Amino acid sequence: MTRRIRSIVACAAAVMTLAQPISARQAFDPARGRSGLIAPATQVMVLGVSHLDNAPKAFDPAWLEPVMCRLRTYAPDVILTEAMSGEQLAGIDAYKAVRGDAGKWAGPTLAIAGDAQAALGITGPDAMAQANALMTGSTPTAADRRRLAALFLAAGEPFSAATQWLQLDPAERLARDGITETMKTKVERFGIGRGEIVSMAVALAVRLGLPRVYGAGDHLSDVVLPDNAAFGAAVRASPEIIAQLDKATPSLLFFGSKALALDAPDRVMPVFRTLNSPAFGKADAQAQWLSLQQSPKLGALGRQRVAAWEAQNLRMATVVREVTAPIPSGKALLIVGAAHKAFIEAYLRMMTDITIVSVPAMLDSRPTGC
Repeated sequence: MTRRIRSIVACAAAVMTLAQPISARQAFDPARGRSGLIAPATQVMVLGVSHLDNAPKAFDPAWLEPVMCRLRTYAPDVILTEAMSGEQLAGIDAYKAVRGDAGKWAGPTLAIAGDAQAALGITGPDAMAQANALMTGSTPTAADRRRLAALFLAAGEPFSAATQWLQLDPAERLARDGITETMKTKVERFGIGRGEIVSMAVALAVRLGLPRVYGAGDHLSDVVLPDNAAFGAAVRASPEIIAQLDKATPSLLFFGSKALALDAPDRVMPVFRTLNSPAFGKADAQAQWLSLQQSPKLGALGRQRVAAWEAQNLRMATVVREVTAPIPSGKALLIVGAAHKAFIEAYLRMMTDITIVSVPAMLDSRPTGC
């Protein structure tokens, strides 16, 4: 064998070696870094819910008390929701030619923020910076809380504004310290409602004396969604996909909307147990998402839709990681639509300093007073 041939063979062998799959042992796994932590890992509980705004008319947020009592016992240091942050809303709005209408997801939040900014003579980012500075001080006075409520409105964080406002004595809920009468009306509306952001996240934050709730929701990924008309047509042409999306197959009937309806007080705990069970997470992920990219009829459209979904959940997991950075060994709670739970938990499990807290164990616990 000539020297040239030996050289070619050696190069080919090297390329083949590089092309060999890396074993699980050899591959870098960030989660393994958890074993070297100098203190306990940060705890994160991801509570899956069916969006309570869509619950039957009979639903009363007071029915949630068995769940809320257990969440108070868990006592998270930070609470996150599926609301979008003021920062993301402003970014989407600035790039509306690319990203679309932020109001589709935020309702009146941006308009309220703009009015508050005008009233305070401040920009949204500066309002957030001032709120951050004010929260680092000593126990807030009534004037501080009113100022914080105004700043949070201007920053596009109305649920955090409501969190501050509801910690005021009713006699102190006055239009002063930056709060105008109009702003007072707005912030009070964000503290009322049966949606989980208000009835669970804000209510729990107020009860625990937390300064705010964090928006972990994401719609930046909407820009990569497949064409809506083409995707809809492909789904309509796929009855097997529709059956899975509607939870209409025999194996999914237990997870259908009727089976999970919150239409009586004694349905709350069973429904929450089901929505947060591993069985539901796997079945829902397969029915709603994996089935789309496994369908020959949907083809690239299905894969594109799942890509957008994964990007959305990855960003939500990123927000959780950022918010938990200042509380190593602390506790966080994310309240989110149940479809997100399995994906977000899977991504968080890869982190070096996060351990997932079992929701089923929390629901099955019997803390004093619950």
